[in-house]
Amino acid sequence: MIIKGVKARKIKNSRNEDTIEISVKSNIGKSRASAPAGKSKGKHEKKYFVGSVNSVVNKINSFDKLEEMKIEKYDDLKRVEDVFDFGSNPNIALEYAILKNFKKPYKKFNFGYRALPIPLGNVIGGGLHTKGKKIPDFQEFLVYVENCRDFINRVKVNRALHLYLGKLLKSKRKNDEGAWVTNLSNLEVLEVLNKAVDQLSYKLGYRIRIGIDVAASSFFKNGKYHYKNYSKSKREVKLSKSEQIEFLVHLVKKYKIGYLEDPLDEEDFSGFSELRKKVSDCLIVGDDLTVTSLERVKKAKVDGVIIKPNQIGSLIEVKKVVEYCKLNRIKTIFSHRSGETREDFLADLSYMFGADFLKSGIYGKERVVKYNRLKKISRAKQKVL
Repeated sequence: MIIKGVKARKIKNSRNEDTIEISVKSNIGKSRASAPAGKSKGKHEKKYFVGSVNSVVNKINSFDKLEEMKIEKYDDLKRVEDVFDFGSNPNIALEYAILKNFKKPYKKFNFGYRALPIPLGNVIGGGLHTKGKKIPDFQEFLVYVENCRDFINRVKVNRALHLYLGKLLKSKRKNDEGAWVTNLSNLEVLEVLNKAVDQLSYKLGYRIRIGIDVAASSFFKNGKYHYKNYSKSKREVKLSKSEQIEFLVHLVKKYKIGYLEDPLDEEDFSGFSELRKKVSDCLIVGDDLTVTSLERVKKAKVDGVIIKPNQIGSLIEVKKVVEYCKLNRIKTIFSHRSGETREDFLADLSYMFGADFLKSGIYGKERVVKYNRLKKISRAKQKVL
């Protein structure tokens, strides 16, 4: 494939914010891709744009250093990265569009993996992803199915639980990621969610697990975790590091939680390690802690790592992070952002790299498009077999 032209334009993401879409024309076709934005961001993430969105679009539309560049394999993207750097979002949108020029990128650039990831769905929202005066402190309450091999059935179970929770909560409002909005406290939400999981697990015959994206950095200040909606009887609570760890250990045991993301502050590497030693049958996952950075992933003692390509702005770096995780038996969770677009290439990446999970919400056009892409890949696999 030889690049013949690159064009950029400004579009809106799911939060009505400006982002970028890039089109790539080559000798074999034409494709386009866009990049999302996070509301809850780790402070070590790469800058989304070098300048304003408008200025970056204008610069790209007059940029000619990519023309006649040859791309045959994944690692050829390094040559693109050597000359193109307008921020993590333009970089990722361009690399997505380049790979999408090939008819079946998930097949051409596959690194030897054949299994589809487990869909990890956000059912109840809080934290920075949700607007309201009285909301849970935890950013996301998640669910996933353990004892099922079929990707489509796993998606169906997540959706069924989402609908059931809407009835239990009597909620009619969803947040940025399509999760239900509630005024309940953290502990009250877990009680309702645990009840729903128990009932549907029994009814459907699947083992449904609960996960939490704590996003602890968002309410960590002056060495304390400042809860505003801790429980029904105690709204405002301040916990020290040791108290936060013991609180989370208690939650894992009581509610059989299988997944804890960013349970502590993004600089607390030792705290993640300590918590990990105190729980079993629960993945301790880094996001703000690791920000898809190989340097930080190597430093972290975690069971899983969130992979968000636009955190690092380089698909070459994404490959390095995933390879390190695979070698060290660390789970990989390819993840959407709260400000999403209808770009579906994250699904291709999750399959190419043999991701353990795909975190992409449950409802909303920008979320569902990723799952629909994996359904298409799944059907293509079945035809081959």
